This record gives sequence, C-alpha cells and structure tokens, in this order.
Amino acid sequence: MKPIRTLAAAVLVGLSLQTAGAAEIKPLNSIAIEINSSIITYRDIERVVREFKSRPGNKDIPEAQLVQAAKNTLVERALLADAARAQDLKATPAGIDAELERRAAAGKTTVQNIYAQAAALGYTREAYRTEVAKDLLITYMLQNLNSNIKITDEQVQAALNELQAKGQAPTGEPYTVYTIRRVILNAANQQHMPAVGQRIQQIATAIAQGSDFGAVAQRYSQEVQAANQGLHDNITDMMLPENVEAALHQLQPGQITPPLRAGNSWQIVQLIGARTENDPAKMQREAVRRMLVRQAQERNQAQFMAQLQQMAVVREY
Repeated sequence: MKPIRTLAAAVLVGLSLQTAGAAEIKPLNSIAIEINSSIITYRDIERVVREFKSRPGNKDIPEAQLVQAAKNTLVERALLADAARAQDLKATPAGIDAELERRAAAGKTTVQNIYAQAAALGYTREAYRTEVAKDLLITYMLQNLNSNIKITDEQVQAALNELQAKGQAPTGEPYTVYTIRRVILNAANQQHMPAVGQRIQQIATAIAQGSDFGAVAQRYSQEVQAANQGLHDNITDMMLPENVEAALHQLQPGQITPPLRAGNSWQIVQLIGARTENDPAKMQREAVRRMLVRQAQERNQAQFMAQLQQMAVVREY
C-alpha cells in the first residue's frame, strides 16, 4: 500500500487546528472543516474519497487513509484558492471552457463526457466548473510563484562538481531541443490581464490571417528576443511555463499555439524545429539542470505553504 501525496501532505499538522469533540459539538449543516473563510463539507470529503477510489492504483488503500488524504487535499486547495483570490487572480467562464476543452482533448474524450464522469462522482455541472476554476486559480498562482526560477550555467556546473565528488552524478538521457519563436505580452498586474489577453487574441488572429509570425514578434513581443523576431533556440523541458511546454509538445514544425496565459503574461509559440540531443556530457548537464529546477520549485512551494499555514485558522468538526 502506498500513501496518497498532496502538494503539502502535512498541511493539517502545522495549522492552528482546533478539533471539537463529538460530545461538544455536532456537525452543523454538514460542515466538516472551516478554514479561514472557506467551508469544507462532509459531502466534499465524500466526493474526493470517491474520486480517489475510482483510480486503479488506490483500490487497496484503507478507507481511513483515503479520508485523511481527501481532507489534506481539500484544505490545501482551500488555502491555495484563497491565496489566489487575495492576489486578485480570476478564472473567467471562457477560461473554464478552454480548460475543459483542453482536458477533453488530452483525454481523447468530450466535454460532455467529462461532465458525466464528474456527475458520477457527485458533482453538479456548476460544482464541477467551480472546481475547474479553483484548479485554474491555483495554476496561475503557482506559475507566478515559479516564474522567477532561473538556473545558470554556473549553478549547473557547481552542482555537477559536487555530485561527481560524491559519486552521485546522473548519466542523463537523450532529450529534445526545440527552436521556437514566441510572442509574449506582459501585464503590470492581474487587473490588466484581461486587456492584455484581448490584445494577444488580436495578434493571434492577425497571424492566423497570414501575418508573418517573426515580423509580428519583432513588432509586438515584450522580451529581448523580439529583436531577433522572437527566436529562441536550445529550449528544453522545464524552461517554459508548464502549460506552454505542454502545448509545445503537441506541435509540428510550423504550427502555432493558441494564446496561453502564463503567470502575468500571455504567450503564443511557434515551433520552428526539434532535434534529439545525444551528447553524454550535455545529457548529464541537462539532468542536473532539471534537478535544480525541481528543487527550486519545491522550495518555493514549501515556503509559500508554510506562510499560508502560519496565517490560517482551521476548525475541524
């Protein structure tokens, strides 16, 4: 049996958790947990437990562990969603629709089938859309949180030297190197994101109608590479925002992504070409770079969750 892990599996342990004894207080309006301004009901917990049980790998996990994992997950989501709202992040109906379409395409199904699967787990259509909205808010926030991660060649070499001295250096494996062009528009803050989104949609329409991607990038893109028509070479996984990277993986040379929201920016990417890198030294350095990126992401998220825990007040009934 293996435990179910969440972003902060111990989130209930470090919080100001006040548990009422059964003799003191009875569940009120099916409330199971209050966390800041959010309420988690017994029905919410039941739905998440049913979702966990629907996964083949969880069939042998005891009920009590599934219930605790569901509580951890719901508390974590409530903390992160509250933090996202505090940052004035918003998930629009159009954004929710786009995310549902993305999930349907990734699962080779339809949006209606996704709603049907959610209904089988106890979600109404609107309740499920609310959960998708929370997913988007959390994604936007984590993108912001990790947008400042930059791993330099010097950091990679220092880490590699240390690992080699310990006899722990990875061998690496072949990896894909992409050449892309990108148009990126940045927003000063979240209030400006809708207007920037409308602007990049106009740019995407112009490209679809025949405007040259490179010329458009040179004119409108807001990054240093705009001077070279938005060209980026030597792009590998864990360099781009996660959703941009996922969209890039679906492209063939010459194809273009739709406008993608990433942190405080909107981006459009065109794939120019891709090749496989087999050089052993480069594979080793790439493995170390990705290790450092993951470690930086984990540190950022752990520190952020610790801050949320310190400020949270939770009452479990």
